[in-house]
Amino acid sequence: MSSTEPVVAQSNLSPAINTQGTPVQAKLFKITDIPAAMDAIDWPVSAALMRHWFKGQPWPTENGGMSQRVKEHAEWPPAQYIEENIVKMSWVTSFDKVQPVLAELRRSWNNAAAMGEIRKHLLKAYGDKGLGCYPLVFPNLASAVERFGYFNSRAINFSKWDSEGLNDLRGALADFNLRVAAEGNLEVHADYILFHPTTLLFYAEDNYDFNDDGTVFSQPLGFWNFDGIAPSLLEATAHNTGVDAVSRGIMQQSLFGMSAQNQRRYMDEQSKRYMLVLNSHFADYRVRYKRGGDFRVFSDLLREPLPPGTPDITLPKH
Repeated sequence: MSSTEPVVAQSNLSPAINTQGTPVQAKLFKITDIPAAMDAIDWPVSAALMRHWFKGQPWPTENGGMSQRVKEHAEWPPAQYIEENIVKMSWVTSFDKVQPVLAELRRSWNNAAAMGEIRKHLLKAYGDKGLGCYPLVFPNLASAVERFGYFNSRAINFSKWDSEGLNDLRGALADFNLRVAAEGNLEVHADYILFHPTTLLFYAEDNYDFNDDGTVFSQPLGFWNFDGIAPSLLEATAHNTGVDAVSRGIMQQSLFGMSAQNQRRYMDEQSKRYMLVLNSHFADYRVRYKRGGDFRVFSDLLREPLPPGTPDITLPKH
């Protein structure tokens, strides 16, 4: 077992009367146990995304993590580092935190800031087309919309230091982007493009990676054990204090040698201990085992028809 892997507890009890010693080793909680712990607390999307990370391969970068240019969206990632089958917008929009952001994007998909993006993307794709009418329709792949260019976007963020929104959404995506674009029909004229929008497209986008930002401390990812995640630092500390108390009681019953039954009790109790998981644990795992691949994650597309009478958008070519 590498010392860089996070473990819960490991001890060898050698009571003074027992000269041979009684090795007692608790079941070790490793970061590879986190997906099963997520399953235990009904976080299926979080579990699926983390399993996808463990199955992936490191990047051809110095530390094996996602390249900075891809992380900053300055470059498109290779296909093997894109995942767009796990996250569904029906699931994303089931969380209360998302609903007001979604509503705000419905209102602002074509606001003043968005108009610059709409003009840039549509002129790039259709500005040199011959005169005529063209459909703007995307396959059901958010990555295709992202490549074409979204019209507007809003960030959804969680606090890193408290239990706000401690649920499957936070476990899966943490801070992520909610994007919007539109489908419709275009008329290409000599001096302008006329866009008739018919449908809004919403999707979630995120980088799934475990790379710290260069600060001294690695980002905390919560206190975990085999049963799930602790709601807070205080509750994790109180729980571990209870584990210690029960473990000491078992040890005090074993001054003349620990019975097989007490060994099992001690091991079971120690396996309940919460451990703090950090980004650095995943980076260490990747270095040691040459496995674990950061990736960009996209949801599927949520399509919503625009109401009748939605204004057309005129985009001058010059």
